[in-house]
Amino acid sequence: MRWFRGGFPAVRFGVVMVLACLAVVAVPAAPARAGATFDRVKADGIVRCGVTRSGQGLSEIGPDGTWQGFFVDFCRAIAAAMFDDPEAIQPVEVDDVIRFRALADDAFDVLMANTTWTIGRDTAMGMTFAGTVYYDGQGFLAHRSTGATNLTEVHQGTICVTGGTTTIKNLNELTAGLDARIKTRDFNSIEVVYESFFARLCDIITYDRIALIAQLYSRANEPDRFVLFPEVVSKEPLGPVVRQGDIEWFNLVRWVVLATVAAEDLGITRGNVAAMANGDNPEARRLLGTEASIGEGMGVAPDWAARIIRHVGNYAEIYDRHLGRDGLKLQRGLNALWRDGGLLYAPPIR
Repeated sequence: MRWFRGGFPAVRFGVVMVLACLAVVAVPAAPARAGATFDRVKADGIVRCGVTRSGQGLSEIGPDGTWQGFFVDFCRAIAAAMFDDPEAIQPVEVDDVIRFRALADDAFDVLMANTTWTIGRDTAMGMTFAGTVYYDGQGFLAHRSTGATNLTEVHQGTICVTGGTTTIKNLNELTAGLDARIKTRDFNSIEVVYESFFARLCDIITYDRIALIAQLYSRANEPDRFVLFPEVVSKEPLGPVVRQGDIEWFNLVRWVVLATVAAEDLGITRGNVAAMANGDNPEARRLLGTEASIGEGMGVAPDWAARIIRHVGNYAEIYDRHLGRDGLKLQRGLNALWRDGGLLYAPPIR
């Protein structure tokens, strides 16, 4: 299937590549009628998720032909909350160049990829970020043969980067202050950037650190031949994006993400969700729908959050499955709970 302005037919599990001929421009989206996206998703029984091939652990097509990864699981969490069915999603493949134009043109309902929350994107472009699922920063991956192990040791070479992104803007600001002979090669496709780097057409690649790690393990036969520099040169809060003007849909997407964080904070897991729903903790009971009517206020069933945890898991379980213990084996770092020195924090469930 192909993407047209009129959107997609409601086909479950469809994997669609958005046409790559759209120009990379900041096109403001006309505000949707309040409730339009939410109502349509509910009527169609499927969540259309904009996804990118970010690599192992993040977002990729698995051996069975279905999309999987950290970001994809948050799409499944939305479907679980709405339909009690985590597979009621339709992945729509896009790239960095056209992702915002595609969202503005209603190609999908939510962009769930390694997309950085910025003030410009959150205002003038007609987009709304519904929170942060991963706190990251821009980093640099180099061929070990360059001899450099950090940015200060780079005195010449070529850096590959995607044009039209915050990544190249950060790079331009950085290289302007360096006394080094560094050449920048920018491309209108992140896929071409990756291919160029691993084909040794450039010495260094710069992007979100988590994406660099994912691509390293997805593409490199010998990961030890590369070095990830320790420098982090920007703040890159990555999260889901929806169109402005649909507060019901925004609220649901935002609280689906926050529900996974709240569940981890409250000790609710896939294994104990049933017991916790009738346990002693009143906040857990409110989240899981056995006390209060939070779901009703969002237009979903009372057990909306219980569905998320039962089918997909809390934040820690999602993280461990793809990025932590059972995946890329990355430490939580900034993505730990607030009480563990991280930035993850859900408002009170009241």
